[in-house]
Amino acid sequence: MGSGSQPHLLGDTVPPVKLTRVLLLSVLVRKEMASSPGSWFSSCLITLVILQMPGHLSGDVSKFHLAPLGGTAELLCPLSLWPVSMPMQIRWLRPSQSQRSQTVHVFRDGKDRDEDLIPEYKGRTTLVRDIQEGKVTLQIRNVTLEDRGPYQCQIQVGNLSREGTVTLQVAAPSPGMLSSSAVALAVVLPVLGLLITVGICLIWKQRRSRGKSLGDIHDPTVALLLCLSGWRRARLHFVAVTLDPDTAHPKLILSEDRRCVKLGDRKQPVPDNPQRFDFVVSVLGFEYFTAGCHYWEVYVGDKTKWILGVCSESVSRKGKVTASPANGHWLLRQSRGNEYQALTSPQTSFRLKEPPRCVGIFLDYEAGIISFYNVTDKSHIFTFTHSFSGPLRPFFEPCLHDGGKNIAPLIICSELQKSEDSLVPKPEGKGHANGDVSLKVNPSLLPPQAPELPPGMSWPSDLGPALQGLKAPSF
Repeated sequence: MGSGSQPHLLGDTVPPVKLTRVLLLSVLVRKEMASSPGSWFSSCLITLVILQMPGHLSGDVSKFHLAPLGGTAELLCPLSLWPVSMPMQIRWLRPSQSQRSQTVHVFRDGKDRDEDLIPEYKGRTTLVRDIQEGKVTLQIRNVTLEDRGPYQCQIQVGNLSREGTVTLQVAAPSPGMLSSSAVALAVVLPVLGLLITVGICLIWKQRRSRGKSLGDIHDPTVALLLCLSGWRRARLHFVAVTLDPDTAHPKLILSEDRRCVKLGDRKQPVPDNPQRFDFVVSVLGFEYFTAGCHYWEVYVGDKTKWILGVCSESVSRKGKVTASPANGHWLLRQSRGNEYQALTSPQTSFRLKEPPRCVGIFLDYEAGIISFYNVTDKSHIFTFTHSFSGPLRPFFEPCLHDGGKNIAPLIICSELQKSEDSLVPKPEGKGHANGDVSLKVNPSLLPPQAPELPPGMSWPSDLGPALQGLKAPSF
């Protein structure tokens, strides 16, 4: 958790997407073999074709990228980006022993830059970025023999910079070799094309007979696998977060264990210290983060409005505050229904396929990353990038009551949620909100009228999944 934690922005591991492709191929082959004996042939054919497809280059300098003379070279950067992160700078260089490295292509602040480029490469290069898969590729057109050699990729995200090297080889075949290759291609390609056509027809017929199509490969599970990598890595850095009562607005009510916060009807008799918010109805986490990776989860249930995230310790606590990264706020807000905003400047508005009942927040201090995840469907929501300085603290705001629809508290999870089922009480009344931890809710946390509570008290619908069967110390 501390400063010694390994940053997870860049790495030399195999990209999750490549592992997913192998997994899906294995599943498809097994499915086809199990369906009918005749499908075994088509499955083997697909496996053979996919295995013969050229793979991406890795950062190992013992591997080379081969490009034809006069064609286009595609150099894949051997570094894998953190999913959906936006690099501040990408620079491709030609290393040189006799002089300093020469610049081939520069991408900075969202634009391609022409300054300090080698004249021989101006107008010949294009940078292709795939943010979702974390890939960066340099394309070089009209390849010449002088383009041979190593190329260095440097990527900077936040205040973290990494570099890797890939080598380009240029193919210049002799006429004899060219003619023999042409003959081989003329013989092999028609046969391969015929086999592929037969295999596709067999698969199509089998799928059609079962009422399915080849489009089934785009199963929701595939999309889930693609976005789970960042979330699963973030959850390895779980920390137990609590609330700091000295920062809480006077109208906020905190539980004794400092894990639940809700908006009260009137101001509490609390000291007006310099750390306390007096206008913004918010409270900060007790923990300070100055290095390392940290992840925590907050249960929002059926609340219609809330604000969560991270802020600088130095943010203003008095009077009106404009929440933005420039002012030390990196926050996500649900404003109404399925409408959400990342409090960027200007704000970034979007909708989610499934509203989160539990939100995960991940901070990588050295990499300059704050990411939000929907724990309910295990999807990524939004990521801020920034170069941090000074202590950072968790931020919580349960928001106004919204006509009685938003009275439920925000609940900080004391451990990782195993699944949504762990949040829902069992019929026997033995359900636990935090896995195997049982908490008892004090009646003062809940609005009136409930069967389990003393006369005149009740469980509101938006508290049921989070608090019924839970125990929370009294206020």
